[in-house]
Amino acid sequence: MKTFIVLASLALSALAQQAVIVSPVNGSDITAGSTLVVDVHQANSATSQVQVAVVLGLSPCLTGPCGTPGDPGVGTILFKGEFHPQSDPSAPANHHQTFTVQVPQSAPTGASILSLTHLQMIGAIAQANLQTNGIVVNVV
Repeated sequence: MKTFIVLASLALSALAQQAVIVSPVNGSDITAGSTLVVDVHQANSATSQVQVAVVLGLSPCLTGPCGTPGDPGVGTILFKGEFHPQSDPSAPANHHQTFTVQVPQSAPTGASILSLTHLQMIGAIAQANLQTNGIVVNVV
């Protein structure tokens, strides 16, 4: 029983530290060939964390409904690099970073997944935590 409680606590702790795309919002239209501002938020954490990197990718949903972000891959990489979220004065419980990326001119029109892959080290033992999530956007 103790093992279950420890594992559940670790899972909830990792989930609370997840970085997510807050802008654009799910279902937004984005234009092929244009710049896109992506705002990523992460809630404050009671445990120590070292931010390592993020990857933003755009993957078209060519064969039907969009699947799971990052599966089978992130598609076209729009950004790869360090993640340095800063305190957000309008939402003190969150940190955020804004990325300006270029949507490829060749991006197919229609639904695509804008994915965020985030790597951080969590806790006193620096446990690696890799997460991928995303939103569905409509490329026009």
